[in-house]
Amino acid sequence: MTRKSPDSLRRSWGLGRAIETRPYDGRDMRRKRVINRLRNIDVERAISRVLERRRKWRQMRRTPHPTTEKLPVFIVGCNRSGTNMVCNAIGQSPHGWAYQESEFSLAFNAYYLRADWIIEWLIRRMPAPIISFGSILDSQFTDDLLSRFEGARAIWVYRCYEDVANSCVRRGWGEHQKNLARWVACGELEKLGSRGKRISADTVRLFGQLFREDLSNEDVASLYWYMRNQLYFDLNLHVDPRVLIVQYEDTVLNTEKAFRRIFGFLGFPFDPAIIDGIFASSVGKHPRPGIDPTIQDVCNALKARLDADYARTQYE
Repeated sequence: MTRKSPDSLRRSWGLGRAIETRPYDGRDMRRKRVINRLRNIDVERAISRVLERRRKWRQMRRTPHPTTEKLPVFIVGCNRSGTNMVCNAIGQSPHGWAYQESEFSLAFNAYYLRADWIIEWLIRRMPAPIISFGSILDSQFTDDLLSRFEGARAIWVYRCYEDVANSCVRRGWGEHQKNLARWVACGELEKLGSRGKRISADTVRLFGQLFREDLSNEDVASLYWYMRNQLYFDLNLHVDPRVLIVQYEDTVLNTEKAFRRIFGFLGFPFDPAIIDGIFASSVGKHPRPGIDPTIQDVCNALKARLDADYARTQYE
């Protein structure tokens, strides 16, 4: 019997250097994320969160709500843009419950929404009328979500691309986002999984012109910001009355006004307690990154469109 060398065993098991040359498909990133989460789990905090949600459940059952009609709300947009903040604030309302994006939970698996029948079951079983889902990775299906779930609304949250790029880079997403940008540039959208759906031919052509292997992590993070936020217009969400656009910076700088607007859109009373703990310290927290001028021009143009649509809808 021929004995395999340690190096050949490591390669056959997917360990060591061989993993660096294996085609990247996102599973390595998820595996590392799960292992890191398990290593750093705070048991006391987890138990405290379970107890708090049970307390909230009991409180909601005793609270008189303006309506018994269910209102599912999908919080969408690009990663690192404040979607969790908005989702959590809605969940803090006496009339709301929040399912924030998660690696694994009742509502999510690998940060994607679970099957429709599970989401419908969660909506039905809630004693509160507003049920918010921080469904960032399902943003490309926002129009479908609005059609599939009765009475649904969506809130599209966007943030300036420089701060998003800084945040993504600090989280170590450079290699992952570079792969995503490369696949879009090459038209290999199937490699992106669900995120490759609904990307327009114009975006593919644009990435083909802009992508280079020597782009910095901040450059590819800005391209990713563009790809995700361009969906807001490509899916015609800007003309859908069931969708509200929210600017992160204005939300944290003018918190009460911004959340009164959000709850007015939802048709529920605003409770000042929901904005406790929201601070503006993350706006421009780190120096603006040096981004490729051509990419910067493209992102500036899209941000101007988003800002214009936000300004238009503020007083409707």
